[in-house]
Amino acid sequence: METKDNLNKEVLKVEDLSISFYTPVGEVKAVDSICYSLHENEIMGIVGESGSGKSVESYGIMGLLQSPGKVKKGKILYKGKNVLDFDKNQMRQFRGADCSMIFQNPMTCLNPVYTIGNQLMEAVLVHKKISKDEAYKKAVRMLELVGISNPERRMKQYPHELSGGMRQRVMIGMGLICEPDILIADEPTTALDVTIQAQILELIKRVQMKNKMSVIFITHNLAVVAQICDTVSVMYAGRIVEQGTVDKIFYNPSHPYTKGLLKSMPRIDDKDANRLESIEGTPVDMLNPPEGCGFSTRCEHCMNICLRKEPPMVEVEKGHRSKCFLHIKEVVNGR
Repeated sequence: METKDNLNKEVLKVEDLSISFYTPVGEVKAVDSICYSLHENEIMGIVGESGSGKSVESYGIMGLLQSPGKVKKGKILYKGKNVLDFDKNQMRQFRGADCSMIFQNPMTCLNPVYTIGNQLMEAVLVHKKISKDEAYKKAVRMLELVGISNPERRMKQYPHELSGGMRQRVMIGMGLICEPDILIADEPTTALDVTIQAQILELIKRVQMKNKMSVIFITHNLAVVAQICDTVSVMYAGRIVEQGTVDKIFYNPSHPYTKGLLKSMPRIDDKDANRLESIEGTPVDMLNPPEGCGFSTRCEHCMNICLRKEPPMVEVEKGHRSKCFLHIKEVVNGR
């Protein structure tokens, strides 16, 4: 897949990753055979509606899956080494120092009985061989970097004493304080108002450019993707259905689901003020997914083969791939 610099090294590679939740009523295939690569200094957006598997695959990368969740198959390669084979010490180093994560709801992720300073310093002291004084200074500088005023005072405060936007900035600071190679941001702006959201996005982009960090940005907001991402992977029903650069996904979408997402967005250049279109139907029941294409029951272009077989990932153009039978001429002509 193309990036803004094709010479950039590959930092993370996900190969044929499948994650399932084994419940009393059956197996839920939350992530089904996904593949992608993340390069140095790249921001990759992962887009999809709720329940598509976006967050689950990120928890799989971080080793944070909880029972009954389990990685069924596949590889997660960080600089050539399979994260799934790491022992406890290697995983502790990887999680935080090499790869950090910003969670969606900071109020449930920050410990309510510890001060902000204590939690920031702990992240540094676990991964860096520095004194408490140095950790304190580093934590104060990080609060300044993420735009929190009077940082020394904030260091002594508890999460409930801060606003939602400030708690989110603290979470970003915790993710960045160890200067990781990879940052996973799981819908970090969902609970914030538009003004604060813009500030958070600008902050992530600024720090990413300064540290030349790789970012996986998980969201359901295509406007956010257009603003900060270089490449995009669109997920539906646990599978990646389209991949490409931001320009190719937005200006030449090829999968019916991606087209549906874009049609549901308001456009400022729409002079005719056309009504927004919604995607008909309901999301897939992951306990009983369809036999063929996961989007077949909601797709206006559905063919008989779509109900029986899963489509292959086809290269539509260089650096742009789509998982749809519409791109296979033999299938379309024989429909």
